[in-house]
Amino acid sequence: MKPSSEKKARRLARAQNLAIIFLALSSMVLFANLPLFGPLSDRSLLELAQDRVRRESLIASAAPSGAVSFVFPVRMVCTNSFARQGADALTTLSDEFERAGTYLGEAIGSAHNGEPIGQPAFLAALRAEGLYFDFTAPLSSELLEQLLNVSRSDTVPDRIRRLLLSPSGTNAALLYAEDGSGQHYRYFTAVSSPSLTEYLASRGGSSANFAFLLAPAYSELSPYTLILSDPAPRGTLKVVNALSGNEDEFLRRAEFNAHTENRFTESSGTVIVREVSSTLYLRPDGTIEYQGTEAAPGSIYSVPAALPGKPTLLEAASAAQNLALTLLGDSLGDASCYLSAAVQSGSRYEITFDLMSDGTLIRYSDSSHTGSVTIENGCVTAFTFKVRSYTITDSFALMLPFAQAAAIARVWPGAELIVAYVDVGSEEAMPAWIAE
Repeated sequence: MKPSSEKKARRLARAQNLAIIFLALSSMVLFANLPLFGPLSDRSLLELAQDRVRRESLIASAAPSGAVSFVFPVRMVCTNSFARQGADALTTLSDEFERAGTYLGEAIGSAHNGEPIGQPAFLAALRAEGLYFDFTAPLSSELLEQLLNVSRSDTVPDRIRRLLLSPSGTNAALLYAEDGSGQHYRYFTAVSSPSLTEYLASRGGSSANFAFLLAPAYSELSPYTLILSDPAPRGTLKVVNALSGNEDEFLRRAEFNAHTENRFTESSGTVIVREVSSTLYLRPDGTIEYQGTEAAPGSIYSVPAALPGKPTLLEAASAAQNLALTLLGDSLGDASCYLSAAVQSGSRYEITFDLMSDGTLIRYSDSSHTGSVTIENGCVTAFTFKVRSYTITDSFALMLPFAQAAAIARVWPGAELIVAYVDVGSEEAMPAWIAE
């Protein structure tokens, strides 16, 4: 072969190789952007990968070593131009919240020009397109900041129960908020209304409605009562006392010496263990109680704080949750513990915990909390926890139709009807309508 012919052959081979590489890369990009099927049918592999990277980077940048992440139950409703869909058994770890949280975080971080409004204005906005969040109980804004990895503006309320992000006629979406006392506010945000509208149009789910949209039939209820056409299936929970027979394990978790001489059992069956400045009570009904005055550095009773002895609400809440998770461990079974309230009074914090199972709240028939922690001057001085283990079964209980439950609830004007597991102290907890 002539030299010139060899050069032409090499150039041709190089061009063919480049073309093959280009086509391979193009096919990979196209494949990554192909929509998936099933629950993720509105998403591509590329979008999922981007979301994963975003979540991992947020976690890496937001949580310092040893930081506690919070998880809360949440109800969500998505209203677009042709449908209203909702879910009442979600948590802030659910995919639905993870995706919507991008918009909510931007809204909380950019909220400005806030003004108080009446409930009618909030409900009017709830009729139209928007993304609605109900945290089931007033949530400290400091905890919401930590959850969304944003810094809120000073005008956002200290506690938030409900949020609504709504497209507006301008390019900027509006944020509506209800605080812990039932006051309502409206803010301008940096969230793009066209982007939000596009997101709302892509959503699907169970058809939903609010009680105020179905008046007068449900006019006696809270207007925010959520009514779903296809509620989440809920199996009965099997319940056992997780403390019984495991007292030594819980003493170890509570950093007490199980073999101390200062341990005795009362006639009631309560085990009492005393140490220098603290006492632990293990009661036969599965309740653990603690009273103390001091905390060794590094113990679960010491509250790490930037200003020693003067923790912020977030620092106190993190320490309380760390104590709850350490003490309860995996003893809850198919239930999980979440922080339901954090109240500050001077240097004292009262922090309460409740339970949920697969996003559905667990309530006690006496309206008590599953746990409470008292923090004073940088250390835990008291706590109480009920240690009960829950297991989801294949048995599904029949619930009252919503209309009948609403008729019964009329004796409590303004009550919000929700579905929760009710623990009456027996070996089963059944899902039921409750009025809050």
